[in-house]
Amino acid sequence: MVERSRGRPSPVWGWRRATDLWRLIAVCWAVSFLAFAPALLVLRTTVFRALSALPGEPGAVPPGDVGLILLEAARPVIFPLGLAVVSGIFVLWLWTVLWHAGVVAWQLWTGGRRVRLGEVLGLGMVAWWRYIRLSLTALAALILAGVALWLPLESSIRASLSAMNEERMMLAVVVGIGITKLIAIVVWIATMHGAWLLGLPENRSAVLSWVRGLWNAFRTPLSSLFTWLVWLVPAWLAAVLTIAAGIQFEGLRGTIALVALSLFASLVRSYCWVGMFCSFAPVTGLVGRPEPDETEPSESGKGNDDSAPIDIC
Repeated sequence: MVERSRGRPSPVWGWRRATDLWRLIAVCWAVSFLAFAPALLVLRTTVFRALSALPGEPGAVPPGDVGLILLEAARPVIFPLGLAVVSGIFVLWLWTVLWHAGVVAWQLWTGGRRVRLGEVLGLGMVAWWRYIRLSLTALAALILAGVALWLPLESSIRASLSAMNEERMMLAVVVGIGITKLIAIVVWIATMHGAWLLGLPENRSAVLSWVRGLWNAFRTPLSSLFTWLVWLVPAWLAAVLTIAAGIQFEGLRGTIALVALSLFASLVRSYCWVGMFCSFAPVTGLVGRPEPDETEPSESGKGNDDSAPIDIC
């Protein structure tokens, strides 16, 4: 038996697996729309209608008045809109946990064999509760780190306000926001490490797997951050470019072309999220290592080839 050593995240591995899991990407894309469809419907009947009634000439409506008009239009439906947004976030969270658990189980428990998409999600249901605990662990770590950061910063901000020292107050706020973003990135990366480690037979505790994932993130900081950025940047660009196109090109607003561009950008983001997560599979030490001495031949004389084409139709 070969002793398993931990690997490093690999964007190439993530690209290969995400390409194989294209049907899962399509479902992720559809769920992201369906989860927030009620909220979009409420916005369409209120805020969007108020926007369409505004004059189209530049400068016809003062910039400050646009926000007031939108706020007034959304005020009667603020409760159903808030409920729709919260329920959408909850549904998206449950789905995200499910497909993460399914991909890990499919890759580690079956060796990435040819299975149907329903079987991938079925495997996810087996470990679903463990990954719920992992996500709650990550959320708790994020909250605790945020509280530990902002409690002393709040005292500094209050002292700056009392002393009328605006520069010191703004510096504390900027530093706090920057460190908060850094904490969120670390927790995100540690959770992806921990999710794959939780799929190993020797790891049963979600909390310990997340802690090991955090240690892995600090052990391989450059490769982890690089892999995260490789997938995050195109996902961010897809979102920003779509919004920018709607703002800069007035002729695109409300057209099928802009809708198609938005749908394509959402599909790109779904591909990036699946690819990013799959890129962290090599940290288990079970995949991404093509050396023949690490795979034992099966009864048919063939090893477990993780690079074989996969059909999840």
